[in-house]
Amino acid sequence: MTHKSNLPAQNRRAVMQWIGGASALGALTPLVPAGAQTPETTSSSAAASTAPAPRFAYIGTYTFDAPGGTAGGPASKGIYVLAMRDSGWTPVQTVASANPSFLAVHPSRRFLYAINEIDTYQGLPTGTAEAYAIDANDGRLTLLNRQPLSLSGVIPAHLAVSPDGRALAVALYGGGAYNVLPIEADGRLGKVSGIEKETGSGPDTERQESPHPHMVLFDASGQRVLGTDLGTDRINVFTLADGKLSVLGRTSVAPGSGPRHLALHPSQRFLYLVNELDATVASFSYDAASGKVGEQRQRVSTLPDGYSGQKSAAALVMHPSGQFLYATNRRLKSEHPMADSIAAFRIDASNGTLTPLQHWSEGLRFPRALAMAPAGSHLYALSQKGDTILRLRIDPTNGRLDQPMQVAQVPTPVCLVFA
Repeated sequence: MTHKSNLPAQNRRAVMQWIGGASALGALTPLVPAGAQTPETTSSSAAASTAPAPRFAYIGTYTFDAPGGTAGGPASKGIYVLAMRDSGWTPVQTVASANPSFLAVHPSRRFLYAINEIDTYQGLPTGTAEAYAIDANDGRLTLLNRQPLSLSGVIPAHLAVSPDGRALAVALYGGGAYNVLPIEADGRLGKVSGIEKETGSGPDTERQESPHPHMVLFDASGQRVLGTDLGTDRINVFTLADGKLSVLGRTSVAPGSGPRHLALHPSQRFLYLVNELDATVASFSYDAASGKVGEQRQRVSTLPDGYSGQKSAAALVMHPSGQFLYATNRRLKSEHPMADSIAAFRIDASNGTLTPLQHWSEGLRFPRALAMAPAGSHLYALSQKGDTILRLRIDPTNGRLDQPMQVAQVPTPVCLVFA
């Protein structure tokens, strides 16, 4: 199963597509003295103090045709499982899987779900989703089943598990659609029960020639799914009922901006969007009672003043306290020192306004993804073209990043979740 280069919906795959692999899973490599590090379980705010301490880390990767390229070493094999010890992360298991680019953990922590970012399965044009059981003792994964997505639902880009653990939502970048699959009591995935097919385009003829759903996110009610569409410059809100999706509302954003990822404020009052194509973060009000996304309130750059070269923003992560927000930039055609960087913002609790705090670039190479420690003590950056996972301490008083430590070396890492 390979990506078909002649599919129009895969134009994002054409950007700097160096096909290769990455170095093997490696050991802990500190960038500063280990004694200067804060344990992962340390809470950085009162709001985050009750968050459970993670025991195992699960890393999704690209095993072939990685959009944006790789480090050029041996190819990844699939999903990597690591134990999070006080002395560092240690390998537990490598699970063979085809392009398991994004992962999601069930609320019970008993199951893990992965999308396979592919365009053909068993001779049909479709991507797939996989369900795994998590061993509570050692964190190892056991495949439960694999389900094809809707026909022509190729290149799935993101997934999310509903708060009640009964449904899996999937954004199909290449298929221009959103899918819902039921989650059975034993963790297995049922067949696709809901499909929402999108239409439209945007002004960027290379990247926005058709709809490109890029992310799905459940709000706290679990009855609504928020989705980005990079191809049509929209945020979509759907109602989920009886395994079916129905459109609740659509919010247009700046033409050509390319909506990628969302983050909801813990209060459910503010919604944030990172735009890939123009490297901005936009803020909106959100009505948790109705599921309505308000008009855009603010739009700020993820890059510093004076930046030159191509822009490509990627990840967006909210601090559990709701005080800070973090976004990544990836180097494409640019020689600027902050082309690979993390942008940190402070959030005004009264109105959700963002204030830039910092740009961090040390130790990053094409940071496709970020992950927040459940207690909010650290931020993890995954360098797709560096084969590394970098841990950064979050200063609890001002949200700034410091004390970098490489906690793992994994081929082409693009997603990190905990259980």
